[in-house]
Amino acid sequence: MKTRLTEFRTERRALALSIVVGFALAILGIAIGVATGAQIILFDGFYTFLGIGLSWMAIRVSRLVAEGPTLRYPFGREALTPLIIGIEGVALLATCAYASFNAVLTIIGGGTKTPTGWGVIYAAIAFVVPVALGWQLRRLSARSDLVRAEATQWIAGAFLGLGMLAAFVFAQLIEGTSWARGARYVDPILVIFACLIFVGPPIRMIRATFIELVEGTPDLDLQDPVRAAVHQVCSQFALGEEELRMTKVGRKFYVEVDFVVSPDWTVRQSDDVRIALKQRLGELQHDLWLTVEFTADARTLE
Repeated sequence: MKTRLTEFRTERRALALSIVVGFALAILGIAIGVATGAQIILFDGFYTFLGIGLSWMAIRVSRLVAEGPTLRYPFGREALTPLIIGIEGVALLATCAYASFNAVLTIIGGGTKTPTGWGVIYAAIAFVVPVALGWQLRRLSARSDLVRAEATQWIAGAFLGLGMLAAFVFAQLIEGTSWARGARYVDPILVIFACLIFVGPPIRMIRATFIELVEGTPDLDLQDPVRAAVHQVCSQFALGEEELRMTKVGRKFYVEVDFVVSPDWTVRQSDDVRIALKQRLGELQHDLWLTVEFTADARTLE
């Protein structure tokens, strides 16, 4: 129980750190974006600001999940974790769609002026800060889907910062040359490019949410250790036919195994199998909910 509470406290500290850094970067981005007229900087600032609200929601969810099972929610509220991740994905996807639409209109309208000075400084900051924070969150995300989703957003933001920096420097280099007219389109094209980068993580977040909420089969990195453990137990106790089901919701990992046994099978043998299987699955980085059933009639599994 203490380990579980420690994990939740670590999760909330990581999310709080993300909010503080995100707020500072968002204010800086919006201010510089308005001052320079750079759409890409404004987009980055608003995108980061949106992430702050989503991170706050994630902290609230973390607190609710940490309360564990209650009379009202006897199986806990782990489903809130994939739900909030899905909401984050939808919000980020909508932001990208809106920004892309505005960028296309800007290109049709003749482009914008080339970002210089503060724009270049912000681009450098927008690369260095997300790299550092994303690395730190990755280090803390071993058992937290919420922190892992947060780290993914920051890493994607780092790629945008690098792209901004390269594009701004390139735009300044072609100023005064025969390519100078193209510099006016660097900003809106960069917005579209950024949206293409950002569209991947939200889609993956939405997909993961859907799979968990409809109780789909988890990823192979979770399936393989379970299948190996069940196979070992079958060999150890000379068990024959079995049926295995798995699904994951937030931290909670449900494993259900049904074994077909002989009519003279005893309760003591059943307990031995459960203990052996639980020991083999004890190192999984999730909250294991293991159900092991035994039947002498294979028709009950149909």
